[in-house]
Amino acid sequence: MVPKGSFTHLGRRAALIGATVGLVSSILVVGGTALASGRHSSAVHASSVPTKDIVGKGQFSCSTVTGEVGYSPAIVAGGKMKERVSIWFTATGCKSTGGSTGGPATPLPKQVIGALSFMDNNFLNGCPQISGPPLGTGVLDLAYNYPPVPTAMIDPSVAPSATVTDVGALWSIKGAVTDGSFVSPTFSALIKPNPIAPQNCQKGITSEYIIRGTLTNV
Repeated sequence: MVPKGSFTHLGRRAALIGATVGLVSSILVVGGTALASGRHSSAVHASSVPTKDIVGKGQFSCSTVTGEVGYSPAIVAGGKMKERVSIWFTATGCKSTGGSTGGPATPLPKQVIGALSFMDNNFLNGCPQISGPPLGTGVLDLAYNYPPVPTAMIDPSVAPSATVTDVGALWSIKGAVTDGSFVSPTFSALIKPNPIAPQNCQKGITSEYIIRGTLTNV
């Protein structure tokens, strides 16, 4: 019998990375098309080329997080295979906090894009997965959108060892941002993944959507 509410615990996992990759890929495709196709060459102007490279300093937090989690292979009742979990998210509503290091964020990003992938060696692809040890640890990549992009661009950053833990109905992501912009020893995020209907433990869950969340001390 699947415990009540297990789907919401279950599903907080994987699509963030796939989504992030998809978003980044789509951006690259659009840019590549504009450069490669003569029909679109008139849309490329010198003003659209970044002229300033910024390393973000300080810390900030974001109040709104949405995204996706993906599982490969799919989560199923009684599953025993090793599983890749991918998480992608977009965070908005960011405000400078000063944090524990670096003071106020300069500049303050309008949007943060995160991507994280890891092997789930604790739960495998069994369903439900609602308690126990951390779900997994992987590399969290962060990119930033800062107006007036692309005139000025913020360098991306990385948390090389971000750990994902199931906390009640939420997933917690924690890890030090060690390289690039907004270096922070106390980065954390909370996300709320939900299975995408009509997926369930019996039919298999391949992806979930992140309906809400927060970022703290980016």
